[in-house]
Amino acid sequence: MVDLVYTQPLKELLQIAVYFKEPVIVLVTNEKDEKVAKLNNLIPCYLFTEKSTDSEINKFRGKVKAVFGGSVKANELAVKIKADFLISPSNTKQFFDLALAKKLAENNTTVVFMFEEFMKLNSFERHLYWKNYLEVVNYCKLKKTKFVVASGSKDALHIRPKISRIALAKMLGYPEELVVSSIEQGFK
Repeated sequence: MVDLVYTQPLKELLQIAVYFKEPVIVLVTNEKDEKVAKLNNLIPCYLFTEKSTDSEINKFRGKVKAVFGGSVKANELAVKIKADFLISPSNTKQFFDLALAKKLAENNTTVVFMFEEFMKLNSFERHLYWKNYLEVVNYCKLKKTKFVVASGSKDALHIRPKISRIALAKMLGYPEELVVSSIEQGFK
């Protein structure tokens, strides 16, 4: 199993990286951070948003790519560039449907629920977020789209253990064996 976290601050993450028992994917935005991540046995992944230009995206062709979703345009970008990860395709509003799940499955894209993002919400927003992700997981199961729960932390000390992430995915209705195999298939 692999975890996905933000790079900032990369120095703090590197100080505790020796304690990780699983590979960690670090979202990077430039080649300097990519080199630092590789030197420290972290997997660099370039993060794109709907504001990313075609030239920025083409510059990193062949690299591991992630798109931060949450809007129709951002989710479509993940399909267009065949991103490895679609992070938070839904939030307190639903931007995920069966057609998107099918396209993501065809592209071998993994849908990522960011635990830290969920924890920052107030109780009403958390309820909407949870309701939407129950639908996302159902669509992913129907179309055999890979789905994982990641720490999604910017603070190195808030990285969640694998067992907690698997438990949350199971609570959302995604079978444990599919959670584990989703990530393992993507990085063999």
